[in-house]
Formats: sequence, structure tokens, C-alpha cells
Amino acid sequence: MLPRLAELYLNFITAYININLAWLSLLNLQLLIICNPSIVNPGPNSNTNLNKNFLSVYYQNVQGLVPFTHLSNNHPKLDETKMLELHSFIYNKTPDIIVLNETWLKPVINSNEIIPSNMYNTFRCDKSAETHPFDPSNPKKFCQYGGGVLISVNNSLNITTNRIKIKCKAELLAVEIIMSDNSKIIIVTCYRVGTLSINNADEIICALNTLTRKKSVSKLILVGDLNLKDIDWVNGNGRNNLDNVFLNGFAECGLIQCIKDPTHIKGGILDILLTTS
Repeated sequence: MLPRLAELYLNFITAYININLAWLSLLNLQLLIICNPSIVNPGPNSNTNLNKNFLSVYYQNVQGLVPFTHLSNNHPKLDETKMLELHSFIYNKTPDIIVLNETWLKPVINSNEIIPSNMYNTFRCDKSAETHPFDPSNPKKFCQYGGGVLISVNNSLNITTNRIKIKCKAELLAVEIIMSDNSKIIIVTCYRVGTLSINNADEIICALNTLTRKKSVSKLILVGDLNLKDIDWVNGNGRNNLDNVFLNGFAECGLIQCIKDPTHIKGGILDILLTTS
């Protein structure tokens, strides 16, 4: 009996050591990747044509890169699961442009923590009292935290990017892209909380009017989540005054909706893609 127990104990100790060695090897690999990202991201392919006449765009409403329970913290931590998924996608697909809505970020969070700065040039518009002012007509619906939009442009491309400074009391971000042939396009993203009033709609339309009137711009693209679930985009009809303000404003700017199918699990087109041509 005793020799059998000794054998079982020896097998247990051997298995325990092997498991720990495997765990340590995995940990070391993770540390190597963290310290030297080139292992998983060797950089742009030298054979890639950087003078592209088209751009790939990845858009998502991420519903917070910060856990909901940490929103009120002065130095919130990032959601590890969502960051892992986002980085895995970036390293695997390397889209030309990344557009994110509802980032829930704060100025204390560095952009390099979200999108690798060695790969992308990142522009942000985090939620603030200026971009999301208190709405006196709907005081019970005011939310101090959340929101936020982001645009990142792959810095390996042969293009020039500039953030367009525009005064707007809305979570709206615009980036001008100058292509290799000197043509210019403007990428705009906007996130709008569904409870905001017509004042917010007027701010957004006013900003879009200013952008569409810029000289030498061949195309303007607006992508984002405006929470306009009741608009019938196929027939161009709205159910209320707010919907019609947006529809009339988009028409005035020459913007055409490209999405015709529901973008939400419960139905409705919340995420939009509008372009001037």
C-alpha cells in the first residue's frame, strides 16, 4: 500500500510541476509580447501599395471601453475583455480607418492605451460639459458620463490627416484626409443620446453645414450612432419634429443615407452612414 501511495504522490508532484512550468512559459510569452509588440505586429508589409485610391473603414459602437461600474472614477480602468477583442481585430485586420462611438473615455486615459500609436494617428472627442451640455428641457435624462467618439487613421498610408476644429455643442468629430492625388475627403463621426432635444439636432446640422461648404472637398462621410430609430430612411419620413429636423438638415447638406436595414437587435436604424456622393 505504501509504495502505491508514494507512486501516486510522485505522479501528483510531477503533474503539478509541469502545469506550473507551462503557466510560466505562457506568462513569459505574454510579457515578451507586451515588451516587444513587433512579435505579433511586425509592421506594414513592404509590398503593400500605400498609394491607395480607396480606404477600408471599421466602425463600431463599443458601448464603453471602460466598465460601467468605473464610469464615475477619476482614473477609470479599461475593460480588459473589450480591449483584448479590439486589439486582436486591429492587429489581424489593420483597417485604414477606425471609427468608434460610445468610447466612455476620459482625458486621463492616453490614446495609445486604446489604439497603438505606432500604427495609428488617433483623434478623440470625449464627453464633456461642452459637447454634452445640460438640457434644461429634459433635466432628468442628463447623464454626466459615457459617450465619446474616436477616429484613428493608419499612419502607414500615404495620406495627410488633420482634425477640423469646429465649435459644436455635440459629440461630433471631423477629420480631413488628403489623399496621395491631393483629393480631400472629410470623415465625420457623431454620437447622440436619444433623449437630447432639438437644440442638439440644430448644433449637429449647423456643424455639418459648415463642413459640407468647405472648399476643395470631394466627399464628406458621416458615420455614427444618432439614435434616430423612428426615421423611415427608405421613404424619407419621420415620426416627429425631431426626426424631420434631421431629415431636412441632411437633405440641405446633400447627405444620403446608405444603410437601409436595421442595425439594432430590436430593430431600427440607430447607426448611420451618410455621404455627399
